[in-house]
Amino acid sequence: MKKLILSCSLLALTTPAYAALDCAPLPDCEDFGYAYTDDDCAGQATLKCPFDRTKLYCTEPSSSVPCTIGAILYNDLKCYNTAPEGKTAIAVVFDINKKLAIGLEQKNYISWGGLGTDISGLDNCTRSNYMSCGTDGKSNTQKIISALGGSSDYAAGYCYNLTAGKLMKGSWFLPSMSELKTWYDNKTAVNVGLTKVGGESGLAIWYWSSTEFDESFIFRLHLGNGSEDLITKFENAYSNDLYARCAVRY
Repeated sequence: MKKLILSCSLLALTTPAYAALDCAPLPDCEDFGYAYTDDDCAGQATLKCPFDRTKLYCTEPSSSVPCTIGAILYNDLKCYNTAPEGKTAIAVVFDINKKLAIGLEQKNYISWGGLGTDISGLDNCTRSNYMSCGTDGKSNTQKIISALGGSSDYAAGYCYNLTAGKLMKGSWFLPSMSELKTWYDNKTAVNVGLTKVGGESGLAIWYWSSTEFDESFIFRLHLGNGSEDLITKFENAYSNDLYARCAVRY
């Protein structure tokens, strides 16, 4: 840049034919569409501005992109390179195979509900098969709601009634054990995403699942070490160590 301006100035001073040459400043990169950064254009082919190599051009800088583990999910159920104007972050992706994201908030001091009720249609899973039994948290939640009612004062009801991001009631659900385990496996990347949008990080505590053992016991998972346990549906309902964290499908 300096060489170009200097040569232009010398030419104007030493060459009569160019004495009246008006040496204008170099153009602004943004005037030519080079208005983006590496983050804006992540995953896309780019062109660099010849006047400022930090300014990039890419075809769709703010368009939705494939969701990856730890990516932020917005209320249109899409992921983006950069936060889109007018859209709200609602969750962070933890399972790209089942297309699931975990919500930004969680609820403690909440029971599972239904002690003594064997939920109709909900699989009774065992310690040996809980990772392959009752794996669809959304379906589980709908069955629990059908049996226990639409109140928000128990774990599945809390998730079912959640409307974060102005989603329809029933969009959010209580994850199954296998879904909680996937969250645990990816918790480091998920926590990074949660921190970016001011969400509550997954804590080293027990989380309710929607995977049932029988009429009295339910499975729970400890996000600190990935261990599983059976607990009565009402046990420690009003203590701080049992949490409901809702998931959404995108």
